Amino acid sequence: MPFGLLDALQQPLQATRRARQHPRSIVVIKPCCLGDLIMTTPLLEVIRQNYPEARITYIAGSWSKVIVEHQPIVDQVIDCGSVGIAGRYRLSEYFVLARQLRRHHFDLAFVLDRSPMLTLLPWFAGVPRRVGPDSQGRGFSLTDRVPVSTTPTQLQHQAEIYLDLARALGLTIDHPRMHFEPTSAEREVIRRSSHPQIAVFPGGGSNPGMELTAKRWPLERYRQLVYRLVHELDADVLLIGGPDDTALTHALIDGLDVPTGKVVDLAGTLSFGQLAAQLEACSLFIGNDSSPMHLAAAVNIPVIAIFGPTSPQEYGPYPPDDPKHIAIWHHPTGQPCFFLGKMRECHNCTCMQAVSVDEVWSTAQRLIASPHNSEARS
Repeated sequence: MPFGLLDALQQPLQATRRARQHPRSIVVIKPCCLGDLIMTTPLLEVIRQNYPEARITYIAGSWSKVIVEHQPIVDQVIDCGSVGIAGRYRLSEYFVLARQLRRHHFDLAFVLDRSPMLTLLPWFAGVPRRVGPDSQGRGFSLTDRVPVSTTPTQLQHQAEIYLDLARALGLTIDHPRMHFEPTSAEREVIRRSSHPQIAVFPGGGSNPGMELTAKRWPLERYRQLVYRLVHELDADVLLIGGPDDTALTHALIDGLDVPTGKVVDLAGTLSFGQLAAQLEACSLFIGNDSSPMHLAAAVNIPVIAIFGPTSPQEYGPYPPDDPKHIAIWHHPTGQPCFFLGKMRECHNCTCMQAVSVDEVWSTAQRLIASPHNSEARS
């Protein structure tokens, strides 16, 4: 009620009407993190289709802005630094950002974060219409508060939560997908082969402000799987990851009996855009719940995603009904240990161990042979 009264006092009627009927300038706010931003791209597609003449600005953090910098439908990206990452920014930085946004005179804001500080940001910036998820009442400053489940028994994919904001506005939604568009320069530097190239990612679980290495499938099982991919499928295996994953990839290769050149360690050698271009040239991605997994789905290649404390119902490759997307999850309770941004106490930590090498191997064989994967990637 207080925010509604303040809006009525501060916002001219003409600005409010334009924000509801024909917004000309739209801001999307989601500072972190890489995988989360990839999952916002279906909503970006919907916004552009419904508001073809509007200018779309995206507020993203320094860590994750690379995602929206590779979205042709976004007109402008504003780097908010570390604002939005709990404990990483000063209040003065927050208000500097709010003043910067106010100068843009946005008509409509989509706040894709549940933090009350971020839902307040477009109010401080004077945006007349503010749409976002209302999780546990934290969307109190929004003009359009969209309910979100807060129980692990009613799980919803993150991309669908974002799309619910479009549904709340009555926007047309037509089978949106995740997107990432590498540049031509990024595509020029990738590795190509006459053999099937399979990307394997043994890392994950590392983001600003959070470490969740429990999401990693055992390294020895990755080693066994890579051995079979090379010897039984004659595939070239590309080990991918960031600089922090090099110790993992080196340990995976150590003692692996494969012909020289059949396993290539690319961890720490590619930019995120180059990684996307390399994934485009692969026949399959296999890895943990992670931003590279979402990136593989965003460039539309087959994906095998191995899940443990997180649930594929929330974080799986999107869209989940794509036959090229396989999420393997054997949680003993059917409810994720990681929920609402927090890791709950686990009394039966068997979920990652329950995924066998044979199960992943048979799934890989099926996807490689599938007619959905018949397009040559060489």
